[in-house]
Amino acid sequence: MAVMSVRATYSLDAETTKTISVLAKRWQTSQAEVVRRSVKLAAEQAAAEPVPMTPADVVAHYLQNGSPRSWAQTKQLIAAQRRERKDDDADRLSRIMKPA
Repeated sequence: MAVMSVRATYSLDAETTKTISVLAKRWQTSQAEVVRRSVKLAAEQAAAEPVPMTPADVVAHYLQNGSPRSWAQTKQLIAAQRRERKDDDADRLSRIMKPA
């Protein structure tokens, strides 16, 4: 069992409190130990997940590694997206302006 060095108070909902109590009985340990084990497991799982990139990280990545597509491919993609937006706008406008 861990040596207690920090005493803390947390407000928990009734369901969480009951779950901690049930686990303590099942594991034959204290409720504090249930919380310690659960926090440790959550931290291990979080450490295994990839950290999302910030916008600045994305810019730095592309500055260092270049774009995933050529300039010609990028221009084609932009043109296709513009056409799609224009078509969507025209469709939406025709539905709004349709006589009743």
